[in-house]
Amino acid sequence: MLNRVKKMNYFAGIIFGTVKLVNMKTIAIRYGLYFFAGLVAIFLSSYLIGIADNYYFRFTNGIVHMAALYYGIKAFRLQWPDTIHNYVSGVGQGMYIGAVGSLLFGIFLLFFLLANPIFMAELQTSTNLGADLTPITSAIITVVEGIAVSLIGSYLLTRYVDSRSEQKAKNWSY
Repeated sequence: MLNRVKKMNYFAGIIFGTVKLVNMKTIAIRYGLYFFAGLVAIFLSSYLIGIADNYYFRFTNGIVHMAALYYGIKAFRLQWPDTIHNYVSGVGQGMYIGAVGSLLFGIFLLFFLLANPIFMAELQTSTNLGADLTPITSAIITVVEGIAVSLIGSYLLTRYVDSRSEQKAKNWSY
């Protein structure tokens, strides 16, 4: 029982920033949870105002996605500055963040669509997939899309974070 309480306190510390970022996993979980929370906030607010079935509105998710990746990769690089120029570690960090957030949001979406068949029917009529779009396929598509965007975004953002770090190092060397 005591170990379970310690694990729960550690997990809460990761979320709220009271645990020092000690490895790639804690950074990925923290920023993946921020990403998930942002997606849920956007989805629920768009659902409440009645525009959740608008296909093009989902591009707003990209802002939250890229912000979570950027700050997660930046935190990783600040924690381990010797990893700069190692694109694999930056992309891996971004993929980890994207996988955590996308998987959690996919699970949330699955349960939301199972609990709301009227909204699921609206989605089926507004997409090309029609009846082939089920809560399970919606969740899978969302997870795969999120991971694919994470791959591309984390590569580009890793390059950006590394170039900014180099630029700051040059400016501080005078």
